[in-house]
Amino acid sequence: MGDLFNLLKTKLHTVEVGGETLWVAEGDTLLNEEQLKEFAETREKLMAESDPAKRDNVAQSMGLARTGAQHHSLIAMSKNGKVVKWKSDTILTYRVAKDSFGGNAAHYKMVVDSIVAATGEWQKACGIKFQYRSDLDAKPGAGPEGLKFVVKETDVGGKFIAAAFFPSDPVARRIINIDPSFYTTSFDKVGVLRHELGHVLGFRHEHISNSAPSSCPNEPLADTIPVTPYDPKSVMHYFCGGHGTNILAITDLDRQGAQKIYGPPKA
Repeated sequence: MGDLFNLLKTKLHTVEVGGETLWVAEGDTLLNEEQLKEFAETREKLMAESDPAKRDNVAQSMGLARTGAQHHSLIAMSKNGKVVKWKSDTILTYRVAKDSFGGNAAHYKMVVDSIVAATGEWQKACGIKFQYRSDLDAKPGAGPEGLKFVVKETDVGGKFIAAAFFPSDPVARRIINIDPSFYTTSFDKVGVLRHELGHVLGFRHEHISNSAPSSCPNEPLADTIPVTPYDPKSVMHYFCGGHGTNILAITDLDRQGAQKIYGPPKA
C-alpha cells in the first residue's frame, strides 16, 4: 500500500486554525500531524487484514472494504476498551467568539441561536449539561480560556460546513469551527450543530457501520464501541446511500445510545 500517511497528507484538504495546519478527515474531523499518523496507521492495519482482491480499490478511494460481521450504530470512541466521554459531573461551558464574525451581527446571532438550540436538545436527550457563557463572547481571542470549548467562525473556503472535536482532544483544539458556508447550507443549521455536538460528546459517524450502504464514506472502526443498532436516520449519519437526512435530528435510537453513555437527562 505504500506510505498511507504521506498519501493522506497530499490528498486530504488542509486548513489553518489558530496558526496550526490541520488535515480534514471524515468530512468534519480535524487532525494534526501526529493524529494523522495514527489515523493512517489504523487504516493500513485494517487494509492489511481486508480482502486482498479489494485493496487496489481501497488505496484508490482511501477507504476500506466493509468486512466482518460487526453491526455498529451510535458509535462511541474508546481507548483501552473504555468509552471516551466527559465525567458525569462535567458542565460543558462555552462561549461564541464574537470577534471572529468580522462584525456581522446577523451571522453571530444565527450561530448563537443555533448552538443554544442544539445544546438544549442534547440536554433533553441524555444526562449532559451545557452552559452558555454569553458574558464572555466579547472577550478577545479564539481559545476556550478556562471554558470547555469555544464556537467561532473560521473561513476554510467551504472545506467543511462545521467541524468540532472529541473529549480526548487537547484543550487548545476544543473549538467548534463554523465556515461561512454554514449560513447558506441546505442542511438544517441547528442540525449541523447537533451533529457536531455529537462529536463533542464522543460519538463517531453512524455511516461507518457495516450495515450502512457501501456507497457511504467508510472510516476505521478501531477504538470504537457499538452502542445501539444501526440507525439510518441518526444525527450522526451523513446524507449518503439514500440514508440520512438534512435535518440531522436526534432520533430515539440516538437518545437510547446517549443515555447508555451519559445516563438520563438531568433535572
